[in-house]
Amino acid sequence: MTERCASCGTTMPPLVVVAVHHAGSGGGWTHRACASCLARERLIPLAFHPLRHDGTRLPYPEIVPGELVATLAPLGESPVLAAPIGRLLAAVARTRDRTLDADQRHAAHDEARAAVARLREAARQGSGTVGETR
Repeated sequence: MTERCASCGTTMPPLVVVAVHHAGSGGGWTHRACASCLARERLIPLAFHPLRHDGTRLPYPEIVPGELVATLAPLGESPVLAAPIGRLLAAVARTRDRTLDADQRHAAHDEARAAVARLREAARQGSGTVGETR
């Protein structure tokens, strides 16, 4: 069976897994997306989802600008993105922690902005290696 982008139906590689659903008695489904749909729908590849995530589609947080998401999309599951995306998701989660006081919340927002900067740097590094791996 040919793999297809779940959003647009293209079969053009590379297709990146962005979600999975496990059925109780076997089967289930895997949601794949092409680079264009990754960018348009702001999807984070499943390989970078937090371990506690349920396997559904996970979009980049709003703090990540659209132009950066578009730069990240062709990189797919590039290993250079793993740590920066993990830091980004952890920092954004802290910004939503209602137990933090104002200073801690401010620091969490600073961490999130710094994580976006690290993600931007990783995208630059990754874009230099994408052409080499093909």
